[in-house]
Amino acid sequence: MRTGSNFHTFSGVAVGLPSKVRGSEAEEEWQEVDWQHLSSGEMSVEGDSFLLVFKPEGKAKALGNLIRAGTSEDERTLVVTTDDAITKLYRFTFSSVQGATDFLQLAGRAEAAFAATAHRGAEASAPSRANPRAAELAKAIQEKYVGQWPLVFGSMELYGPDPSSGGAGSEVLIGSGALVLLDPEDEPNRVGQYSLLFFGEDEGASHPVTSFPIGPKMMLTRQKPDAEDCDGPAATFELVAGAGLPVHSIAFDDAATAAAFARDFRVRSRLMDVSLKTVKGKQATNQARDELKELRRQSLGARLRRYMTVLVVLFLFGIVARVGMLYAETSSQAPEMYVQQVTKDLGNIGQISHSVAMYAGTKVCSLAVGAVAVVDLQKCVILKQAQVRECVAKLMPSCEADSKSAWEKEQDCESD
Repeated sequence: MRTGSNFHTFSGVAVGLPSKVRGSEAEEEWQEVDWQHLSSGEMSVEGDSFLLVFKPEGKAKALGNLIRAGTSEDERTLVVTTDDAITKLYRFTFSSVQGATDFLQLAGRAEAAFAATAHRGAEASAPSRANPRAAELAKAIQEKYVGQWPLVFGSMELYGPDPSSGGAGSEVLIGSGALVLLDPEDEPNRVGQYSLLFFGEDEGASHPVTSFPIGPKMMLTRQKPDAEDCDGPAATFELVAGAGLPVHSIAFDDAATAAAFARDFRVRSRLMDVSLKTVKGKQATNQARDELKELRRQSLGARLRRYMTVLVVLFLFGIVARVGMLYAETSSQAPEMYVQQVTKDLGNIGQISHSVAMYAGTKVCSLAVGAVAVVDLQKCVILKQAQVRECVAKLMPSCEADSKSAWEKEQDCESD
């Protein structure tokens, strides 16, 4: 297990899901559940919220907040319960017994924290019962977003910039009501958009007064209470939606409600951080792959292949064009005649290329040791192999002796 400043990481964890039974039935009778292997990878546990983040093959997936864990017949295997809305029960198989023991200790701390939060939530419901308007608003919000499981935090006030002053240098009360954390609908291979909504008691649940998309750069900071203000709010937070955006203040009448809101908000904010890192990693990988392809495309071998391909295509195109010209001139001839004529043309092209090469060689020799007639050089070429050197030596006697100095070669060329 690796431990950081605010997380615990376990490597080589195999995760299983119930294949037939889910929900509370699976949690009560997990001994009779048939498990299906999901994947293996790295499991991280957030220190404050006990959020489980599973990373199989580098892809992060949130499994919900850890509530409790129980042992099974295998010492390395634990049955884990989370608050995930879809799958509450998982089976974790660790690579070692020590890893399972460390995770079980974290699960004990998470269970104690969950019980304390539930107790505070029960106490926090008392203000809602004392405020009928807050209770009615919370019920209307739940009915509005039925199926999306909204988290409603009432008995609060939202402060923000004054619209009449352009939103600069002033803060006014936007309204009293409830904050709502709304999760996106479950979509495969997509994180979706998490939102923070504010509904006012005067406006009702028909539409939110304002909304904030939860992003990676969103910050929620708890402010120090004013010791001199005895009638002030129980907890106050400063909300910064992003760089360059106005700052809002959130004041809660109940400390337990404020703590629950801060915990659930940070869970979703950290999930967006993990999602952003995953997206940036994929983008960097794709960019590196594109650069590698471009380097391969610009290499010398690739250029030569493209050049040879163009030459072959032009050569074939020239043959087809020549055959077309011959057919247009004499369409009555047999196909064998076209083949013979094209072969003859290719031979002529070879001879012309040879003559051009000879002419180029003559020019090189003329620049190096003086002028040499083309006719004399051709006479040397048509001789036998053993006589070519002797013939060329007669034409360029200064180049025969490699041991002579440059001045002696120059004198020999002038004497010839």
